[in-house]
Amino acid sequence: MIRRFLLFAGILLSGVKESSAQEDWETYVLYIKERPVSVMVDLGFGSSPAAKQNHHVIIISLQLNSAQKDGLPVWKDIKKLDTVENVLVDKLHGELRAVYTGRYTSSGKRDFYFYTNDTSQHSTHIQSVLSAYPAYKYNILCKRDEDLSNYKEVLYPTQVELQRIYNRRMIDHLVKAGDRLTAPRAVDHLLFFKTDTDRKNFAAMVMEKGFTVIQATEEKGIKDRPFSLELSRVDKVDEETIDEVSLLLWELALKFGARYEGWETFVVTPSEQKK
Repeated sequence: MIRRFLLFAGILLSGVKESSAQEDWETYVLYIKERPVSVMVDLGFGSSPAAKQNHHVIIISLQLNSAQKDGLPVWKDIKKLDTVENVLVDKLHGELRAVYTGRYTSSGKRDFYFYTNDTSQHSTHIQSVLSAYPAYKYNILCKRDEDLSNYKEVLYPTQVELQRIYNRRMIDHLVKAGDRLTAPRAVDHLLFFKTDTDRKNFAAMVMEKGFTVIQATEEKGIKDRPFSLELSRVDKVDEETIDEVSLLLWELALKFGARYEGWETFVVTPSEQKK
Protein backbone atom coordinates (compact mmCIF):
# COMPACT_ATOMS: atom_id res chain seq x y z
CA MET A 1 0.00 0.00 0.00
CA ILE A 2 1.29 3.47 -0.88
CA ARG A 3 1.66 5.68 2.17
CA ARG A 4 1.50 9.46 1.80
CA PHE A 5 2.74 12.21 4.08
CA LEU A 6 1.57 15.82 3.92
CA LEU A 7 3.55 18.75 5.26
CA PHE A 8 1.50 21.86 6.10
CA ALA A 9 4.06 24.64 6.50
CA GLY A 10 1.30 27.26 6.30
CA ILE A 11 -0.35 25.97 9.47
CA LEU A 12 2.89 26.49 11.33
CA LEU A 13 3.47 29.98 9.94
CA SER A 14 0.01 31.16 10.96
CA GLY A 15 0.42 29.75 14.48
CA VAL A 16 -0.98 26.81 16.38
CA LYS A 17 -4.36 27.20 18.07
CA GLU A 18 -3.97 27.97 21.74
CA SER A 19 -6.02 24.98 22.82
CA SER A 20 -3.63 22.61 21.08
CA ALA A 21 -0.40 24.48 21.82
CA GLN A 22 2.37 22.29 23.22
CA GLU A 23 6.13 22.17 23.39
CA ASP A 24 7.70 21.71 19.98
CA TRP A 25 11.48 21.78 20.29
CA GLU A 26 13.71 22.19 17.29
CA THR A 27 17.41 22.90 16.71
CA TYR A 28 18.73 24.67 13.64
CA VAL A 29 21.87 26.43 12.43
CA LEU A 30 22.06 29.70 10.54
CA TYR A 31 24.94 31.89 9.45
CA ILE A 32 25.40 35.56 10.35
CA LYS A 33 28.36 37.28 8.69
CA GLU A 34 29.62 33.83 7.68
CA ARG A 35 29.72 32.64 11.29
CA PRO A 36 27.49 29.79 12.49
CA VAL A 37 24.77 30.32 15.06
CA SER A 38 23.22 27.31 16.76
CA VAL A 39 19.66 27.85 18.00
CA MET A 40 17.40 25.57 20.01
CA VAL A 41 13.83 26.85 20.39
CA ASP A 42 10.40 25.76 21.51
CA LEU A 43 8.36 26.56 18.38
CA GLY A 44 5.14 26.09 20.34
CA PHE A 45 5.77 28.73 23.01
CA GLY A 46 4.63 31.77 21.01
CA SER A 47 1.06 30.50 20.66
CA SER A 48 0.80 28.98 24.13
CA PRO A 49 -1.09 30.36 27.15
CA ALA A 50 2.29 30.76 28.89
CA ALA A 51 3.35 33.33 26.28
CA LYS A 52 0.42 35.56 27.22
CA GLN A 53 0.90 35.11 30.96
CA ASN A 54 4.65 35.77 31.31
CA HIS A 55 5.74 39.34 30.59
CA HIS A 56 9.41 39.31 31.56
CA VAL A 57 12.38 37.73 29.84
CA ILE A 58 15.47 36.53 31.69
CA ILE A 59 18.57 36.04 29.55
CA ILE A 60 21.58 34.26 31.03
CA SER A 61 24.66 34.74 28.87
CA LEU A 62 27.38 32.17 29.54
CA GLN A 63 30.91 32.62 28.28
CA LEU A 64 32.19 29.31 26.91
CA ASN A 65 35.31 27.91 28.58
CA SER A 66 36.65 26.88 25.20
CA ALA A 67 35.27 27.28 21.72
CA GLN A 68 36.08 26.15 18.23
CA LYS A 69 37.39 28.62 15.68
CA ASP A 70 33.82 29.13 14.47
CA GLY A 71 32.69 30.17 17.96
CA LEU A 72 30.67 27.04 18.79
CA PRO A 73 31.52 24.90 21.85
CA VAL A 74 34.14 22.18 21.66
CA TRP A 75 32.83 18.64 21.94
CA LYS A 76 34.28 17.95 25.40
CA ASP A 77 32.41 20.96 26.87
CA ILE A 78 28.97 20.08 25.51
CA LYS A 79 28.04 17.59 28.24
CA LYS A 80 28.82 20.10 31.02
CA LEU A 81 26.88 22.83 29.20
CA ASP A 82 23.89 20.49 28.96
CA THR A 83 24.12 19.86 32.70
CA VAL A 84 24.21 23.59 33.46
CA GLU A 85 21.23 24.11 31.19
CA ASN A 86 19.16 21.38 32.86
CA VAL A 87 19.91 22.65 36.35
CA LEU A 88 19.01 26.23 35.38
CA VAL A 89 15.73 25.07 33.85
CA ASP A 90 14.79 23.09 36.95
CA LYS A 91 15.80 25.88 39.34
CA LEU A 92 14.05 28.76 37.59
CA HIS A 93 10.92 26.76 36.91
CA GLY A 94 10.77 25.63 40.50
CA GLU A 95 11.43 29.04 42.05
CA LEU A 96 9.87 31.45 39.53
CA ARG A 97 7.64 29.25 37.37
CA ALA A 98 9.84 30.47 34.54
CA VAL A 99 9.28 28.93 31.10
CA TYR A 100 12.39 27.93 29.20
CA THR A 101 12.07 28.93 25.54
CA GLY A 102 15.47 28.22 24.06
CA ARG A 103 19.15 28.96 23.71
CA TYR A 104 21.35 30.87 21.27
CA THR A 105 24.99 29.88 20.77
CA SER A 106 27.48 31.97 18.82
CA SER A 107 30.89 33.65 19.04
CA GLY A 108 31.96 31.83 22.18
CA LYS A 109 28.74 32.48 24.14
CA ARG A 110 25.60 30.54 24.97
CA ASP A 111 22.48 32.52 25.95
CA PHE A 112 19.54 30.88 27.75
CA TYR A 113 16.09 32.49 27.45
CA PHE A 114 13.34 32.25 30.08
CA TYR A 115 9.94 33.96 30.34
CA THR A 116 8.32 34.58 33.71
CA ASN A 117 6.01 36.85 35.67
CA ASP A 118 7.96 36.47 38.88
CA THR A 119 11.40 38.08 38.78
CA SER A 120 11.92 38.22 42.56
CA GLN A 121 15.48 37.29 43.49
CA HIS A 122 16.08 35.91 40.02
CA SER A 123 19.79 36.81 40.22
CA THR A 124 20.13 34.97 43.53
CA HIS A 125 18.58 31.82 42.08
CA ILE A 126 20.80 31.93 39.01
CA GLN A 127 23.92 32.59 41.07
CA SER A 128 23.09 29.64 43.33
CA VAL A 129 23.25 27.40 40.27
CA LEU A 130 26.27 28.88 38.52
CA SER A 131 28.34 29.10 41.69
CA ALA A 132 28.81 25.35 41.26
CA TYR A 133 30.48 26.05 37.91
CA PRO A 134 33.01 28.82 38.74
CA ALA A 135 34.90 28.38 35.48
CA TYR A 136 32.01 29.99 33.57
CA LYS A 137 31.73 33.75 33.45
CA TYR A 138 28.18 35.00 32.94
CA ASN A 139 25.86 37.99 32.67
CA ILE A 140 22.18 38.25 33.56
CA LEU A 141 19.59 40.45 31.87
CA CYS A 142 16.01 40.74 33.05
CA LYS A 143 13.43 43.05 31.44
CA ARG A 144 9.81 43.37 30.39
CA ASP A 145 9.04 41.78 27.06
CA GLU A 146 5.27 41.56 26.67
CA ASP A 147 5.65 41.46 22.88
CA LEU A 148 7.99 38.45 23.07
CA SER A 149 10.47 40.34 20.93
CA ASN A 150 13.46 38.37 22.21
CA TYR A 151 11.71 35.09 21.46
CA LYS A 152 10.40 36.16 18.06
CA GLU A 153 13.44 38.06 16.80
CA VAL A 154 16.28 36.03 18.29
CA LEU A 155 15.14 32.45 18.77
CA TYR A 156 12.25 31.90 16.39
CA PRO A 157 13.31 30.90 12.86
CA THR A 158 12.59 32.94 9.77
CA GLN A 159 10.01 31.60 7.34
CA VAL A 160 12.83 30.24 5.19
CA GLU A 161 14.34 28.41 8.15
CA LEU A 162 10.87 27.13 9.13
CA GLN A 163 10.40 25.65 5.69
CA ARG A 164 13.78 23.92 5.93
CA ILE A 165 12.89 22.60 9.39
CA TYR A 166 9.62 21.12 8.21
CA ASN A 167 11.24 19.74 5.07
CA ARG A 168 13.68 17.93 7.34
CA ARG A 169 10.87 16.60 9.51
CA MET A 170 9.07 15.34 6.43
CA ILE A 171 12.23 13.60 5.24
CA ASP A 172 12.63 11.99 8.67
CA HIS A 173 9.11 10.52 8.32
CA LEU A 174 10.01 9.10 4.93
CA VAL A 175 13.26 7.57 6.17
CA LYS A 176 11.52 5.99 9.17
CA ALA A 177 9.05 4.42 6.73
CA GLY A 178 11.92 2.78 4.85
CA ASP A 179 12.60 5.33 2.12
CA ARG A 180 16.24 5.81 1.09
CA LEU A 181 15.45 9.10 -0.69
CA THR A 182 17.38 8.06 -3.81
CA ALA A 183 14.44 7.57 -6.18
CA PRO A 184 12.84 10.54 -7.95
CA ARG A 185 9.06 10.50 -7.57
CA ALA A 186 6.01 12.72 -8.00
CA VAL A 187 5.99 15.46 -5.35
CA ASP A 188 2.77 17.46 -4.97
CA HIS A 189 2.64 21.05 -3.72
CA LEU A 190 -0.32 23.08 -2.43
CA LEU A 191 -0.76 26.87 -2.63
CA PHE A 192 -3.54 29.37 -1.94
CA PHE A 193 -4.21 32.64 -3.81
CA LYS A 194 -6.30 35.75 -3.25
CA THR A 195 -7.59 35.86 -6.83
CA ASP A 196 -8.13 33.45 -9.69
CA THR A 197 -6.06 35.75 -11.93
CA ASP A 198 -3.04 35.49 -9.66
CA ARG A 199 -3.45 31.73 -9.60
CA LYS A 200 -3.57 31.48 -13.39
CA ASN A 201 -0.52 33.70 -13.85
CA PHE A 202 1.41 31.74 -11.24
CA ALA A 203 0.44 28.42 -12.82
CA ALA A 204 1.60 29.60 -16.24
CA MET A 205 4.95 30.61 -14.78
CA VAL A 206 5.68 27.35 -12.94
CA MET A 207 4.46 25.16 -15.80
CA GLU A 208 7.45 26.53 -17.71
CA LYS A 209 9.59 25.07 -14.93
CA GLY A 210 8.15 21.58 -15.41
CA PHE A 211 5.28 21.61 -12.91
CA THR A 212 1.89 20.14 -13.82
CA VAL A 213 -1.40 21.49 -12.50
CA ILE A 214 -3.33 18.69 -10.77
CA GLN A 215 -6.24 20.69 -9.45
CA ALA A 216 -7.45 24.28 -9.10
CA THR A 217 -10.49 24.89 -6.91
CA GLU A 218 -12.18 27.62 -4.90
CA GLU A 219 -12.50 26.78 -1.22
CA LYS A 220 -15.97 27.73 -0.03
CA GLY A 221 -16.22 29.70 3.21
CA ILE A 222 -12.58 30.85 3.12
CA LYS A 223 -12.20 34.63 2.78
CA ASP A 224 -8.41 34.87 2.78
CA ARG A 225 -6.82 33.23 -0.27
CA PRO A 226 -9.70 30.93 -1.23
CA PHE A 227 -8.23 29.89 -4.61
CA SER A 228 -6.20 26.70 -4.19
CA LEU A 229 -3.69 25.27 -6.63
CA GLU A 230 -2.19 21.79 -6.47
CA LEU A 231 0.94 21.20 -8.51
CA SER A 232 3.12 18.18 -9.17
CA ARG A 233 6.59 17.52 -10.50
CA VAL A 234 8.97 14.56 -10.42
CA ASP A 235 11.86 15.38 -8.09
CA LYS A 236 14.22 13.77 -5.64
CA VAL A 237 13.33 14.26 -1.98
CA ASP A 238 16.75 14.54 -0.39
CA GLU A 239 17.17 17.62 1.80
CA GLU A 240 19.13 19.72 -0.68
CA THR A 241 16.72 19.08 -3.56
CA ILE A 242 13.47 19.54 -1.67
CA ASP A 243 14.75 22.71 0.01
CA GLU A 244 15.53 24.15 -3.40
CA VAL A 245 12.13 23.20 -4.88
CA SER A 246 9.94 24.22 -1.94
CA LEU A 247 11.75 27.52 -1.39
CA LEU A 248 11.48 28.32 -5.09
CA LEU A 249 7.70 27.92 -4.93
CA TRP A 250 7.54 29.79 -1.61
CA GLU A 251 9.46 32.78 -3.02
CA LEU A 252 7.39 32.86 -6.21
CA ALA A 253 4.20 32.65 -4.13
CA LEU A 254 5.21 35.77 -2.20
CA LYS A 255 5.35 37.75 -5.44
CA PHE A 256 1.71 36.86 -6.08
CA GLY A 257 0.55 37.46 -2.52
CA ALA A 258 -0.05 33.72 -2.23
CA ARG A 259 0.69 31.23 0.54
CA TYR A 260 2.77 28.12 -0.02
CA GLU A 261 1.12 25.47 2.14
CA GLY A 262 3.51 22.56 1.78
CA TRP A 263 4.27 19.37 -0.11
CA GLU A 264 3.47 15.68 -0.07
CA THR A 265 4.82 12.54 -1.65
CA PHE A 266 4.79 8.76 -1.22
CA VAL A 267 7.27 6.33 0.28
CA VAL A 268 9.55 4.42 -2.10
CA THR A 269 11.18 1.44 -0.41
CA PRO A 270 14.19 -0.40 -1.90
CA SER A 271 11.97 -3.35 -2.92
CA GLU A 272 9.53 -1.04 -4.72
CA GLN A 273 12.40 0.78 -6.41
CA LYS A 274 13.58 -2.46 -8.04
CA LYS A 275 10.20 -3.18 -9.63
